[in-house]
Amino acid sequence: MDPVFDISIIISSYNRKDKVLLTVEQLFKSNLEGFNIVELIVIDDGSPSPVEKALENMGPVPVKIEFRLITQKNAGIGATRNRGFREAKAPVVIFLDDDILLEPGTIRELYNALQEGPGPVLFGNYPFISHSSGSLHHFARQLYGYDSITRERSFEKVDAITSGLLAVNKEQLKGVTNFYKDDLTVPAAEEYEIIARFHRMQVPIYKARHISALHNHHLEIRWLVQQQYKYGQGTAEAFVKYPEIKELDKFSEMKKRLDAQGRSLLKGAVASGFGRKLLFLYVRLTEKLLKNKKRNFILGILTTAYFWAGYKDGLKRFLVK
Repeated sequence: MDPVFDISIIISSYNRKDKVLLTVEQLFKSNLEGFNIVELIVIDDGSPSPVEKALENMGPVPVKIEFRLITQKNAGIGATRNRGFREAKAPVVIFLDDDILLEPGTIRELYNALQEGPGPVLFGNYPFISHSSGSLHHFARQLYGYDSITRERSFEKVDAITSGLLAVNKEQLKGVTNFYKDDLTVPAAEEYEIIARFHRMQVPIYKARHISALHNHHLEIRWLVQQQYKYGQGTAEAFVKYPEIKELDKFSEMKKRLDAQGRSLLKGAVASGFGRKLLFLYVRLTEKLLKNKKRNFILGILTTAYFWAGYKDGLKRFLVK
């Protein structure tokens, strides 16, 4: 007789051998009192350095966790997370990035929020574990919404979603057999499509402002702009492959702004390879001198330039296919 699972936790991993072991070991410290069995599925999306090797030093699996490692050829973030959703045997599914460190009570908080909360889809917060400067920390608080985190139980209905700490009640999502779209490969693309699709389906998405974990990453400027460039590419992929997402005002306005940037000579110059390099060097040179001063304006220009450059290159990449 198959065991009855309370929760399925899905960790998709690609080339993060320095992070995924810590994520799993921290998860093993979770307080699972009151649960029957928790299913933990780690999916290796064709990593050059196999996740199995990274987990060789993993400690003993707790009694209440049934662990499974799935290895596949590289398929991209959408297909990997979607496979986890299909494989999950429990009615409650938690998607967890491979560099997220849970608090002992996070799993219980997510489970309770789905059982007692306002809807079948919600996500939590995961601020960075450290920052290269105070000014970058100030900017991250604005960019990622750190200031909205609260200790009081609070749900905010949003036209947004983040998959790093995401909880879903499959039983309440009737007819949804595939949570993500398999053909979306660049981070952010799969989330944009979900936001628009659930809006059409009238499935609300909530941010649980009181639920947090830690993003096991030291935030510094080079990584931040690389991520913004990647998110720009993901935005282009979503618009090209699923143009209907523009039916949501949020994405319609976003596309108008991005297209308008392409017609601006000044913004085009800033977002060019040479312009981005100069701006990046300026921000890096002044970071130490002004490391504890708020510099949200210049950091906003820098990240916007990289996002738009990624968007422009993403259009070239996906429109030709």
